[in-house]
Amino acid sequence: MELLRAEALYYAGQRETAVSLFAGIERKAGGDSRILFPLGVAYARAGLYDRAERAFQAVLEKYPDEFDVLFNLGRAAARAGHYDRAGRALEVALKLRPEDAETLFELGLLDAARQDYSRAVFLLARAARHAPRRADVQLALARSAEGAGYYGDSVLAYDRYLQLQPEDDAARRDRALVLGLTEAGLPEALRQLTDYIRKHPRDPVAPYDLARLTWRGHPDQALAHLNAAIRAKPDFAPALLGRAWLLYRMGRTSEALPDLLAADRTVSGNPRILQQLGLVYLALDRPAEAEKVLRRAIASDPEDSEALLHLGRALMALGKEPEGEAVLAKFEKVRAPSARGPRRDAGMIELATLPAAERARRELERLRRDSGTHPGDTDLQFHFASLLLMGGQTAEAILQFRELLGKAGDARLWQRAGTALLAFNQHDLAAEFLERAAKELPQSRLDLAIALFHAKGAGPALQVLDGIPEGERHGEYLLLKAQVLDSTGKRPEAERVLRQGLGAVPSRPEVAEQTALLLMRLGQSKDAIEFLDKAAAVHPGDPELQLILAAALFSSGQKPAAERRIREIEARWPEWDRVYLAHGLLLEQTGRPVEAKRKLQTAQALGSEGLPVQCAISRVAGGAVSESACTCAGSLWGSLFGGC
Repeated sequence: MELLRAEALYYAGQRETAVSLFAGIERKAGGDSRILFPLGVAYARAGLYDRAERAFQAVLEKYPDEFDVLFNLGRAAARAGHYDRAGRALEVALKLRPEDAETLFELGLLDAARQDYSRAVFLLARAARHAPRRADVQLALARSAEGAGYYGDSVLAYDRYLQLQPEDDAARRDRALVLGLTEAGLPEALRQLTDYIRKHPRDPVAPYDLARLTWRGHPDQALAHLNAAIRAKPDFAPALLGRAWLLYRMGRTSEALPDLLAADRTVSGNPRILQQLGLVYLALDRPAEAEKVLRRAIASDPEDSEALLHLGRALMALGKEPEGEAVLAKFEKVRAPSARGPRRDAGMIELATLPAAERARRELERLRRDSGTHPGDTDLQFHFASLLLMGGQTAEAILQFRELLGKAGDARLWQRAGTALLAFNQHDLAAEFLERAAKELPQSRLDLAIALFHAKGAGPALQVLDGIPEGERHGEYLLLKAQVLDSTGKRPEAERVLRQGLGAVPSRPEVAEQTALLLMRLGQSKDAIEFLDKAAAVHPGDPELQLILAAALFSSGQKPAAERRIREIEARWPEWDRVYLAHGLLLEQTGRPVEAKRKLQTAQALGSEGLPVQCAISRVAGGAVSESACTCAGSLWGSLFGGC
């Protein structure tokens, strides 16, 4: 009777009185499971999950193999956030009833909360098979499939859910986002989200989702969508963070700061917000403020590689070199393995939750499992091999690509594989794929020529180029041929061909890079800068092009413009050691040795090695310099692009 009265009081809004009554009942129970079990149920209904877990645990000690006790203990522990305890109880419950839909559902929800989405999908799909009319199961399955990256499966699960709950417009909105993440569904997704906004103009999520789908190709549109999301809900932290990130990416760094400060007030302590705030402070040359927020980020996650990188940079900028070098050394140890050079741009999906490295790790694990389960799926193996390559796991990636080469495939797959390998300088293997692709896809021949040029020399590359019909020898062909001719010593012919092709910007950024370097070698710095301005606009995500442009500006005497460009590169690709080397050399050669030393030490801490950085550090530190060894590393251009 007291238990019923306590529950009634709780639901009548008299929470404190009810909780006091519950506690009294628990004391009187004296370990009696006939009282503790219904008390645990009552606690759970009232949302008092810690207390419910304690009550069910006491009952379990007497009935360790009782399904109802295990199930309720697991569910209460999960909702209390005690995931390990919940998992143990629910796994035992599932052994007792292997096909129980409710237990499968709870375990699936638990794995989704742990962000193990692939396993959650497996469990929830089983639950849905046993309970196909359960709308909550279908919705959980749709969201877990989205988290796992199974976008097509997620759309299907949303469809089944909406058949059961057709009035749920919010689920239609969420389905539209997932549809937009599929290759073919973007146009329809944009239309559906736009229609949803007309019906629900005060919902901030839909314009935020539109921004997530449009930021890469249409940043100005994405910015307008984020503005709409924030107008609808001024304290909507994901949109504030998203807008700040996008403004920062567009070079409007000072405008990003108020959004990040507002987001930090709304969700205090979020490491993604603090990390981006530190990055913006660094870009605004406010390292002391950057240090404070980045220390807060590291306090919540001492192994956060992004925060460690930016904190190390802040400490170096403040002149705290020993501590800064130690932090950057820790960053080198804890960061995910990556290929030398800067990362590609991160996406806005999960911007406020998982770091990019953790997202990549989970995606890699998923593809590893899936490719093992489906060994005949060549597309799946290609994606797995490509992700290994992007993650710096080159040896394993090459094994996967070699295995892929031995399987039956089509020309388009060989072309994609060859292009992926080419981007990571795996020229020999790229040439093998592209030779196969070129037999059916003539457009592969330019990539094949590039791969052969680096793998086997100018002769084989020229042979492929000369085989391209006259009518297809346009700008990119001419620029590439000029580089190959120059490498053979045929400079006059190379210059003539180069002049013919300069009106075009190559679609391949590496061809644009080599064209600019050739122009600089020929002493045509004005033409090089004009060409680089156009190429950098066409390939804004290629850091090497941006660095070549900065170095060309410096070499032509435009030193302030060069430094502005280097600062922009440094802000956008903060983990790239070469940009700090370039900045240090620029500072040294403009008479600022103290600042130069800090930048050069940062470059060294991030992995720069060899004569350019060693000679420059010796010079700014006033140490002995071997003139003969450092001859080729005496200028910014010579150190970066002179083959020193």
